[in-house]
Amino acid sequence: MQKTAAGFERMTISLPIDFVRDIEILKEELHVPKSEVMRMAVEKFLKDYRRQNIRKIAEMMAEDYRADTDLTVLTALDSEDFR
Repeated sequence: MQKTAAGFERMTISLPIDFVRDIEILKEELHVPKSEVMRMAVEKFLKDYRRQNIRKIAEMMAEDYRADTDLTVLTALDSEDFR
């Protein structure tokens, strides 16, 4: 991988021809370079992947949370008004 501007690194990837055609169409529609289309796609993938992992962890912890009275002791107060 080659270094480019500060904070960036150049990568070479191989993609199916259909992907390349779609990227070309998007670049024209969005008026951005192909590298920006790819950056946007990777950014969305990473965001979705992280969100999915957080959801899995929360699901794994949910049963422990419900079963542990020390964690749920204040749950009864959730719907009460404080004045």
